[in-house]
Amino acid sequence: MTDDLQVLMRKISRITFFFLFLGCLGWAVYPKWEEVFGGYLIGALGSLLFTWQLAWKIIRVADMAAGGRRSRGGFGFLSRAAIGLLAAVISVRTLGYDPAATVAGLITSPMATLVLGLSSIRRRSGGHPSDERGEKQ
Repeated sequence: MTDDLQVLMRKISRITFFFLFLGCLGWAVYPKWEEVFGGYLIGALGSLLFTWQLAWKIIRVADMAAGGRRSRGGFGFLSRAAIGLLAAVISVRTLGYDPAATVAGLITSPMATLVLGLSSIRRRSGGHPSDERGEKQ
């Protein structure tokens, strides 16, 4: 399981770094849009941080479950929300960037995760339509 998660996290990180590159390139080409690109970059960094934090929590909970112990905590929603809120406050209040661009940056990594998950489902279901559960051969 951790091998699949590491591969998925590598893909998500690469996609997010690509969008960070596009944001930096856009900022260099259109310096008048500093508020938009800056907000997006801060949001994308925040989304990458809370995606890494979620992966760390999943590995930790899985290791505890494999060891027969029960985890007291969940998957750390409160800490991920705090990371997103911190990125939004730094972007909007401190640096004065666009809030909508910051929110768009905050959903970059979750959207990459969604797209990768849907594409993996599509790849796995490449079998015959009669290969459904419950049918007898």
